[in-house]
Amino acid sequence: MQNSVNKNIDDIDRQILEILMRNARISMTELGKRVHMTSQAIKNRLERLNELGVVQRYTVNVNCPVYGLKTHAIIKLNLNSQKQLQLLDYIQSNSYHIIHFYQITGAMAYMIDSYFLDDEELQTFLKHIQQYGAYEIQLVLQDIPLDDYESV
Repeated sequence: MQNSVNKNIDDIDRQILEILMRNARISMTELGKRVHMTSQAIKNRLERLNELGVVQRYTVNVNCPVYGLKTHAIIKLNLNSQKQLQLLDYIQSNSYHIIHFYQITGAMAYMIDSYFLDDEELQTFLKHIQQYGAYEIQLVLQDIPLDDYESV
């Protein structure tokens, strides 16, 4: 299926997606100007990309530190696969700020990208998830926005 979707995406679609990934708030008029199309043509292309499943959702990217979530942690978890549903239930029933939850390759089979109010809230979360498996944690020192750098 992926190959059939790729055949339906042209260079203009790629340009539109690249612009939207950098600034999803851009107006259809401005987006049209950048790719030399009308705003209605852009709208039609976005609807088609939605139907193809290329664009899955529109979302807000909250600046977590400004919002008050100061501790950004990447937690890798060697989760007992029989406990995955229990962990998901725990995460969803609590007010933790999980940005992404991935199944990954390697010894640590899952990765949680998350924000916490402070180190104390992070420690509370870690105490709860240790019952689901062993974990490794890395604290994010700085987010380096890629849109600040122009490609060469």
